[in-house]
Amino acid sequence: MDVYETLNNVPTQLIAWGDPFANNSDSDVIVIIPGCPGIPEFYREFGAELYENTKLSVCIVGHAGHGLPSKQLMYMENKKHLFNVRGQLCHKLDLLTNFISHRRKLHLIGHSSGSWLLVELLDRNKQLTKRTVSVNLLFPTLQKIAETRNGKLVNVIRKFHHLTLILLQLIQMLPKTISHALVRLYLIINSLPLRFVDRILYMYLNPDIEKYSLVLAYEIIDSSSELNRTAIDKIKHLTNVVYSVKDNWTPASHIEDLKAFEPHISVKNIDVDHAFVLKSTKIVAQNVTEFIKSRLTYQSVL
Repeated sequence: MDVYETLNNVPTQLIAWGDPFANNSDSDVIVIIPGCPGIPEFYREFGAELYENTKLSVCIVGHAGHGLPSKQLMYMENKKHLFNVRGQLCHKLDLLTNFISHRRKLHLIGHSSGSWLLVELLDRNKQLTKRTVSVNLLFPTLQKIAETRNGKLVNVIRKFHHLTLILLQLIQMLPKTISHALVRLYLIINSLPLRFVDRILYMYLNPDIEKYSLVLAYEIIDSSSELNRTAIDKIKHLTNVVYSVKDNWTPASHIEDLKAFEPHISVKNIDVDHAFVLKSTKIVAQNVTEFIKSRLTYQSVL
């Protein structure tokens, strides 16, 4: 089901299965924090798969401002502090502390830059960490993003930020038949499901959304020059890291650094693309499910 709540003063779409917001329940809740852009629609199939596999309530929360209609974004133009890293952390904390009962334990999932935000969130909130049973970091961008192949590309885009937004605006001005045909062609060439046509065209290629998404990406890149070892140390016993050796955002050398620092942390190599939600939902969901169930078993023994 789709739910709309105001988190940290920002109207927000939440996609949920089960009843993650029930105050009279003490069952665990899975919360998914996406990458950037933080558009929950791209994670709908992943959330459904996790709900089917675990039977736990699931909630997907996007990033503040990344899923708002253009008219609402224009209204909030003078409130940019709500959309930067600090604003995004407050946004997620509002959900986890004020909308999900403190009686309920949490299984937190971060993808890509959402992993970095999740690690920072747990580092700064001791009480939240106490409620957390498992942490899944999927293809995490935790350090030295600017040195990666795709990080370098984003920094090139940063130099032409306004031009990029103008190009996206021009795409939106194309006749629908042409823009749809171009996106369909891209999906066919890359063997991706055609159900993503509207999501890519009206969300991913939306200049009003990308304006906030790119600025957030720039800030995360600038803030992640080194691995936050203090934060990782706090959650190492809760954490499962999923990565791919062909990832242009998270090279294998970054995972080796992580394993060298925390040799006992759970690390899994899966041969899928960084943007796994496009065609590898089932295999990633299965790996996450296995770790969540292992943590549930561990908790029951305790």
